[in-house]
Amino acid sequence: MLNHSANLNVMTKAVLSAGDVLHRDFEEIQRLQASLEGAGKLTRKALIRANHRLIFELTEARPNYGHHSTLSGNITGKDDTRKWLISPVSGLENFSRGNPNWIVSLGLEHKGEMVNSVIYYPCSNELFKVIKGDGAYSRHMKLRVAPIQKVEEFVVALDFRFEYDTTVPRNLEHLLKSFKQIKSTGNPSLDLINLASGKIDGTIAPMVDSIDIAPAKLLLLESGGLTHPLNETKGLLGSGFKGFERFRDVVLDHFM
Repeated sequence: MLNHSANLNVMTKAVLSAGDVLHRDFEEIQRLQASLEGAGKLTRKALIRANHRLIFELTEARPNYGHHSTLSGNITGKDDTRKWLISPVSGLENFSRGNPNWIVSLGLEHKGEMVNSVIYYPCSNELFKVIKGDGAYSRHMKLRVAPIQKVEEFVVALDFRFEYDTTVPRNLEHLLKSFKQIKSTGNPSLDLINLASGKIDGTIAPMVDSIDIAPAKLLLLESGGLTHPLNETKGLLGSGFKGFERFRDVVLDHFM
């Protein structure tokens, strides 16, 4: 536990530092929305700066750990059992459009297993922390999924992009009508956080980056949620444990 707590402190310092840098850039992007080209250039620069800041903070504190960044790829450390999973901006499209639904996401793997997550949501100043086996927390409040059992009462987040997705569900209209309400933040990791916080009841994300969502997935699992891949290994669905089996069956019936 002591080592986990020390690593959480390192991770927290890193994501807060990167989040502050990004938030200043984000405010400028919001002012540049009349110029999408200008916003795009600033987004790329902001992403690189945040990535460098995270790697610098983490490497300074734990020089022997490896890291995998969604921007700069995989680096093996001297301690090949530990690796940081770095996503400087999860929800990059939102960030570039001045939409506040983006986060800084950081995880730690030990021997290939996720053991810690720290996620920062700068636009709402929310900070989430996870130690595997010890629960998930927002500040000092323990997170729990909503206890809803009936799938027809589920509020579900759907992240579906027709231009990229090859896993188009059969009879999409019927799938959508299976639930009380459909919504999306445009950020699968944030959807998992909302699920873990009891704000929604299920998520469906046919196209997700496993590295990008890994910290948020651990947050959900430690909050009492469950997940399942779509099409055997691709994509992800998740919900609270009480309605999970029925939700899984309804969704998979349209994808498999």
